[in-house]
Amino acid sequence: MGPLISAAELAASLGEENVVVLDVRWGLDDRDAGRRAYEAGHVAGAHYAHLEDDLSDPDSEVAGQMPAPERLARALEKFGIGDETMVVAYDDDVIYTAARIIWMLAVLGHDRAALLDGGWPAWLAAGGPVDSAPAPAPSPGSLTVTPRPQLRSEREDVERALAAGLPLFDCRMDETWDSAGEHIPGARRLPAPGLTDAASGGLESPERTRERLAELGLGPEDEVVLYCGGGVSASRAWVALRGAGYDRASVYDGSWSEWSAHPELPRERHGGDSG
Repeated sequence: MGPLISAAELAASLGEENVVVLDVRWGLDDRDAGRRAYEAGHVAGAHYAHLEDDLSDPDSEVAGQMPAPERLARALEKFGIGDETMVVAYDDDVIYTAARIIWMLAVLGHDRAALLDGGWPAWLAAGGPVDSAPAPAPSPGSLTVTPRPQLRSEREDVERALAAGLPLFDCRMDETWDSAGEHIPGARRLPAPGLTDAASGGLESPERTRERLAELGLGPEDEVVLYCGGGVSASRAWVALRGAGYDRASVYDGSWSEWSAHPELPRERHGGDSG
């Protein structure tokens, strides 16, 4: 299945044994906003997964980092996710935190996953069944981990990419980019919101994404590193690239939050002055 599933397709799949729906709504400035939204109403049968509490490494020096693969697998199994499970993730913005979950599943080696096209607003508009009671606790799943480390870059990987002249794209939203004032040297702008369809709120077509990347000189066979402020918007871009056939993209998980915390690392002011 591709990276998107429609509200109608999901509605037809609800109740199937191997389908698990995760509500991953989350607020950057209000960490409990998503949980409150879930309690007010959610896709019937969906489980709530908190990006920080359930799906991030509590021991990392950088907030919001992906847990070690085995640790993440155990967390996902609590939602009933196993090797044969089709995972559907949604949030208020179809390719924000939900895309982060799809990327993490791919790093684990689990490709049976999709985003609800249009997210929660599309579900309401389609008249999909809604519930406000928590979904019953599922039987734990059994998720085999076959890691794909090439999909997740660490700081040392980015340093090697810079030395090798590999493409590096900064996927921060405009307001985050502007407020930071700096970026990793040589990084080109690829704001994640630009990869969406303004009318539907979903991903733009794969053809348009390929055209956009070709204009930036990137081909499907090229290796590329994506980063943002903390790994979420870069995951958003990664899903768009993957859907367009760019299989050699990785997400720098620490992103600018980690890079900027190390004064010894190079950075460049917007406009070209290196520091």
